[in-house]
Amino acid sequence: MLDTAVSVGAHGPEHYWEAIDAYFRAITKRYVIGYRLEWWPRKETEVKHMLIQAGLTDIQTQRIIWRNIFPTGGEAYDFFAAISSAFWYAKFPQERRQKDYKKVREYFERKKITQVTDDVILVHGRKP
Repeated sequence: MLDTAVSVGAHGPEHYWEAIDAYFRAITKRYVIGYRLEWWPRKETEVKHMLIQAGLTDIQTQRIIWRNIFPTGGEAYDFFAAISSAFWYAKFPQERRQKDYKKVREYFERKKITQVTDDVILVHGRKP
């Protein structure tokens, strides 16, 4: 019988942290309070533990972090909104979405938030 290889990718603790912090400071909160926005494990040990619980062996982890730097806060926000699909606006009334999008983009520009960090945890193991 052959072993099965399993690989998992998860977001680490710095994933989009600047953009998410700025976003929640600027967004109209009444439409998103209580709405589960995103979840990811916070540490390599947490992701590794999931594989251990699943009975995997020879587990290896790697964390990769890179910083996306943009010339302006507006460009940083446009990137963040595109890669996150701006899913949070699903809870907004249609007539409010564009206004709030513009408000948050202006916040990124005013606060000079020009960096969006990617933080990825890769975990690989074998299932005997």
